[in-house]
Amino acid sequence: MANERDLKELFEATAYDNTGDKLGDIKEIFVDDETGAPTFVEVGHGLFGMSSSLVPLRGANFEGDALNLAFSKDRVKDAPELDSDRNLTSEQQDELYRHYGVQDAPGITGVGSDRREAAAGEREVAGDKAGYAASGAGAGAGVGAAADGKHHAEDDVDAERRAAADVDAQRQAAGNADEIIRSEERLNVGKERVASGEARLRKYVVEDTEQVEVPVTREEVRVERTPISEEDAKNFTGKIGEEEASVTLHEERVNVSKDTVPVEKIALNKEQVQDTETVSETVRKEQFDTEGVTDPKAGK
Repeated sequence: MANERDLKELFEATAYDNTGDKLGDIKEIFVDDETGAPTFVEVGHGLFGMSSSLVPLRGANFEGDALNLAFSKDRVKDAPELDSDRNLTSEQQDELYRHYGVQDAPGITGVGSDRREAAAGEREVAGDKAGYAASGAGAGAGVGAAADGKHHAEDDVDAERRAAADVDAQRQAAGNADEIIRSEERLNVGKERVASGEARLRKYVVEDTEQVEVPVTREEVRVERTPISEEDAKNFTGKIGEEEASVTLHEERVNVSKDTVPVEKIALNKEQVQDTETVSETVRKEQFDTEGVTDPKAGK
């Protein structure tokens, strides 16, 4: 029977297939309701471990921090998709066993008393008291998901990492007790060229009225009276009667026509104009205080 520490170490393991290729982290552990032994694990795989599959632990070997499964990576990826947040029914277990082709394969090795004996003398890690509760669906289900225990284990791992970081900081401080490095944030301002607008040149037609004064000439009739000369008097017949005389008058008229002629050429040119923009951003910097010494720059 696996104890809490065995399950916790199994949670922290990395899964590999039967050829040694890495699959991913352990996301969930399923234990037998009666014996408490781990029977299935949910293994992450794919890009960033976004996909996962349920894998039987039959024939698996847990050694160090590596869980060596008895199946190929392709078979793991093609496993039936089941809800890992619920207990596995007998039918679901049989479906998984048929997919992986195992019926009477031995259980996982490296978990239980043999692993505890191999781990004797190793450093105790924080959080060993986290509980791994396996909730079963009854005798018919047979396997329960240790969901609560998983969350507890993850909390313990985070606590261990924080504790390790604190220890590293303490060791660094102990080795350089008379020095402190002060850091601050500085702005890095860059420029990029982007499209800010579009200019177009378009011509269109408008109508104007032009007035032009044009001088014109016309003929008018004017009556002139002149005395009769002696020669005209000799040619006079002496008869009195009616007589008509006509004169043709002429005048100038204005004829208007239009011609299209080019008058101007227009083009679009660009020129660069430099402006100054002010940007602002909040930056952080570390300050320090001193005790027992006088430092005029302290706190700046």
